[in-house]
Order: sequence, then C-alpha cells, then structure tokens
Amino acid sequence: MILLRIVVLFVLFVSFSCRSVLANFDDGVAAYQAGNELLAFREFAESAQEGHADSQFNLALMYELGIGVSKDEKEAIVWYQKAAEQGLSNAQYNLAVLYENGRGCEVNFANAHQWYRKASEQGDALAIGNLGMLYLRGQGVTEDKVAGLALLLLSAKMDNSPENHARQNIMLTRGLTTDMIIAAQNLGLELEKDENLLIPLDSYLKKRQPESNKVVE
Repeated sequence: MILLRIVVLFVLFVSFSCRSVLANFDDGVAAYQAGNELLAFREFAESAQEGHADSQFNLALMYELGIGVSKDEKEAIVWYQKAAEQGLSNAQYNLAVLYENGRGCEVNFANAHQWYRKASEQGDALAIGNLGMLYLRGQGVTEDKVAGLALLLLSAKMDNSPENHARQNIMLTRGLTTDMIIAAQNLGLELEKDENLLIPLDSYLKKRQPESNKVVE
C-alpha cells in the first residue's frame, strides 16, 4: 500500500515576500513569538484582508491547526487559495494536500494536481514527490508509473529529510519493470536539468499519453 503524505508544512510566521511588509504582519509575528496567539490571529487577519500573501498563509495555517482560533479547515482552504494565487509555494502545497485528502472539502485530485504542479514548478521537493504519487496512482491524471517514479526520484534527490516520504514511496511501489525504472531514471535526469521541470514532464506525457492532461473521472 502506498502511503499518502498528509503532513502540512510548519513554516509558520516567516515572511517569504519583500521586507517592506505591513505593520500588522510584523505585529502578528511579535504576538505569536510572545505566546499571544489570539492577538497574532487578529493581526494576521487584518493584513490578510488587505491582500498580504504571507499573512494569508499564516492565517490559513492557524485555521487549519486551530491556533488562536477554532479549527476550521474550510476557512483554511479559503486563505490558502488566496495566498496560493499570489504564488506562495507553501500555500500551493498545503492547499493541494487538503484537496488530495478531502480535508475541509471533498477529495479533489484534479485540484490537488493543479496546485502540486504550481508548487513543483517553484522547486518544492515535497510537492514534486506528491505529484509523482498522483501519477503512480492515476488520481486526477492518467496513470503513468514512469512519470511518477521519475518525480519521486527527483524529490528524494532534492530533499532527504524525514518529512519527505519519497524514498519510502519508491520502495513501496509495485509493478515496476526494469524498463520502467531505466526510463524513469532518464526522465528524472531531464527534469533535473531543466529550470522548469514541467516542460520536460509535459513533453514526455504528450508523447506517451496525448490524453494525459485530461482529468480522470
């Protein structure tokens, strides 16, 4: 049985945008560090409403985990979505995890695929591994074990931390032939060389499976 990776990122209260952030964000960071979660929530909520992406991410994480507010995964999705649309890979990854596992929403592999792709494009190793799992299982995409294995190999190479289950998932994958493994290794090298791994990935899928970008019902 292939294990799902459902652990969210705990990159909490760190700015990923320019340093000239809103004052409420800084106050939220200070409040959280001082142990005042209620105040931190209010400060992040105010700056999130003004469109500050990092505050939106932090607000979503607080809703997801129940920090300074009652746990509400539906509301977490709302704020992850806003931050993800502004390009935060952490938000894109967490949003995909919620969609993949049906937390705060119905399971939606197509949406998970979409957001894992966007985070993978930015070099998020965990997203790359989870994208690979979707291809291995044929969830939200046409099954392609070579593409899935190639993505897992790249993920494992990029990040060998305990949080990354790519190596374990590779070991648990059944039905791989020698030809598949060699093809995946070669594709993985192509993905690694390209600045945007989605370009060689999509090129491979187009050659192998013209219909691979269609959602599997």
